[in-house]
Amino acid sequence: MPNDSTTILVALAIGALLLVGLFALVIPEPAERAVVATDRLDVAVLGFGNSSAWPSVGETVRARCETRLVNTPGINVFSRTRLDALLTEQRLGEAGLIDQATAARIGSLIGVNKLVTGSVYSVQTALEETTVCEEWSDGDCIASVPATLHSVRVLAQVEVLNAHTGQIERAVDAAGSDGLLVKQGTLFSGFDPLVAVAADQIADQVASLLTGAYTRELRYDLYHAVRPKRHGFVGSDASRRFSSTAGAAQLVVHFTRIDEHTAFSVRWLGPDGQILEQTEDIVSPGDWRNYTFDLSDRSPGRYEVTGTLAELAMFRAPFAVTP
Repeated sequence: MPNDSTTILVALAIGALLLVGLFALVIPEPAERAVVATDRLDVAVLGFGNSSAWPSVGETVRARCETRLVNTPGINVFSRTRLDALLTEQRLGEAGLIDQATAARIGSLIGVNKLVTGSVYSVQTALEETTVCEEWSDGDCIASVPATLHSVRVLAQVEVLNAHTGQIERAVDAAGSDGLLVKQGTLFSGFDPLVAVAADQIADQVASLLTGAYTRELRYDLYHAVRPKRHGFVGSDASRRFSSTAGAAQLVVHFTRIDEHTAFSVRWLGPDGQILEQTEDIVSPGDWRNYTFDLSDRSPGRYEVTGTLAELAMFRAPFAVTP
């Protein structure tokens, strides 16, 4: 029978083979990312109400949502300090869900077109007695000690309002959770850090809600050579400089977040801005496309390739053609 060392080596070899197989299936993304809003996304994050028994959790969720949106491409976030000052000055709703008239008034005052607000309606905490391993030998736990799993779950309702009409355009129930395993005799620092992590998860859901509803995304790049891989394409030698004797410039596009059966147009422009070639296509989420521009007998100069998705200008990539 194989000993423990042989078993471990076999397991490691199998794991390595699985990793190699996984990498063989992965298609690397083109380097350039294009994110375009289908609707103008100038956003203000209003206060979140709190009907739970956990103090200040509404403010935590609001702050995490604002930070996440600030760092999300395609979204412009109105200054929180200015917003709070304006709400106080105008004696408008400062927290929780607001009515249509108030939402429209806020929108007209600060010039945004989307308002994000909501309410935390439950914060659930739990303690579970368990054990944690303190000593291992050959992959087996040989010594355990008592421990407590501290966990928290935050539940919230989030709404996106049209800041011009006050109409609710999107509404979701969002949830976040976290846990910490603490050995017996070790001080537990409290649930607040766990609540913050749960609020981060809610903020991620809010960002996904906005980007999924109001933005479209694709990845693209120009290459000297392209080869097919499974259902996509892998480019090599990415460049913005091509020789007229190189054969062709290759454009690879991966449509990561778009609507089903969307019109996509590729235009290759010459040094004078005139359209030299144009391709009309119909694409869906997850599609890959490879578009080729023949460089034979092209005059040296500055060229461009542009991509337009359902009349949204997604990208404009300049490149040079040399003798």
